[in-house]
Amino acid sequence: MRSPAAVVVLVVAVLVGACGGAPAPGTPPMGTNGAPVPTVDWRGCGGPFQCADVTVPLDYRQPGGETISLAAVRLPATDPAARVGTLVVNYGGPGTPAVSSLRRLSRRFDGLRARFDILAVDPRGTGASAPVDCGPFGGDRVPAPVGPARTPEFWASAAEPGRACLAATGERLRHLSTANASRDVDLLRQALGEEQLSLYGYSYGTYSAATYANLFPAHTRAMVLDGSLDLVANAAGAPGTERQPVDVRAGVSEAWEEAFGVALDRCAAGPGCPLGPEARVRATDVVAAAAAGTTSAELVARIDRALQTEGRLPGLMRSLAALAPGAPPSGGRIPLATVPWAPEHSPSYLAIQCTDAVTPSAADMDAAVVAEQAAHPIVGASTALNHAMCVDWPAVDPDRYLGPWNAPLAAPALMVNSRHDPTTPLIDARATASQLSAAHVLVVDAIGHTTLDAPSRCAADAYTAYLLDPQVPPPEQCPAGL
Repeated sequence: MRSPAAVVVLVVAVLVGACGGAPAPGTPPMGTNGAPVPTVDWRGCGGPFQCADVTVPLDYRQPGGETISLAAVRLPATDPAARVGTLVVNYGGPGTPAVSSLRRLSRRFDGLRARFDILAVDPRGTGASAPVDCGPFGGDRVPAPVGPARTPEFWASAAEPGRACLAATGERLRHLSTANASRDVDLLRQALGEEQLSLYGYSYGTYSAATYANLFPAHTRAMVLDGSLDLVANAAGAPGTERQPVDVRAGVSEAWEEAFGVALDRCAAGPGCPLGPEARVRATDVVAAAAAGTTSAELVARIDRALQTEGRLPGLMRSLAALAPGAPPSGGRIPLATVPWAPEHSPSYLAIQCTDAVTPSAADMDAAVVAEQAAHPIVGASTALNHAMCVDWPAVDPDRYLGPWNAPLAAPALMVNSRHDPTTPLIDARATASQLSAAHVLVVDAIGHTTLDAPSRCAADAYTAYLLDPQVPPPEQCPAGL
């Protein structure tokens, strides 16, 4: 995703100078910059949970200026005498509220409850933390513009959410970077009296954790990245890829096709596969016949949902069988649209993603659509257009973080990734492992996105052991399943 290389180099130079060595002239430090440490009053909010509202600066360049309030929740350690510290969990998205997610999914950390306070904060712009307001676009999801031809009208439509968000949210839209959310977390660390934090990030939450760890390496004890983004690809792209869309840089089309192919092969190799022994051939025929010259949006959306979670794959295979050419009509048939599929995004997703990443121009994205569609007929156009609404996004945060990502850490990071993750591919986890100062990669032999959707008892035991003692080497591979 992003802008001219010269601009990227300039921004990176400013940020690196501000975060690492001597600051660039006139550039303030990029930490919490002398912001007042908030007072945090925890209150009971159901069962073992405690909630608090945390006041932080809107702009860390003006730490004594306008403030915003963040929503936080924690589960206090059940064995205070043996307490290790605080584990901060982020569920990514971006734009997924962390507070409600932790309340719903806290059992994932039962093995750590005795020794850690488990903490989640809705990142600024999400949930109950100064949420983004986009006026008429302020619903739960913002439809991505789709169509076989990218015309000036298409790009005008793609720009509408950004203009609406800026009009309704105002100046706050310029301060919603993950880097500022990381500064918020470090201010909360100071309020809690913690010297170091442990971090757990799911999906885009891996970008959040890695950003914190590189802005505040001395205050990072341990870090688990579960379903990791390629940090460089998401930020500005490796040299030579800067003019490609983010998901093209990250190899998402290839990963999606690989996961779909593996799912079909597993079906064919097992008993009772509704697609029969030639599942790949029949599935290809289904997709080709779904709509002449264009891929069915409903069908691809169904496939994508199933690839996120292995448990949905049997139902997908039955649906594909019902759609096979010549199959009789069935109540399970999928209604077919004749437009390409495009993922939909929430206003919070757009506000954070479009701020964090450098997006190429409309002309570059158009070229990428043509190339991706030719190479990956099912999802190539969707991959290239996933962040079409980020083109010319009207709010740039001068304090976003674009790297480097190799700050020395107290312990190697633990990367946990499904072998066949269609959203955050294993190649991205391996790329990020090479970008960090040190990391272990643990592969879960599953189809699915993060251990939330591809659970593994082995992996849960591994990340629990790591967080209790980050110096213990984890296994290299784990089977799926509880």
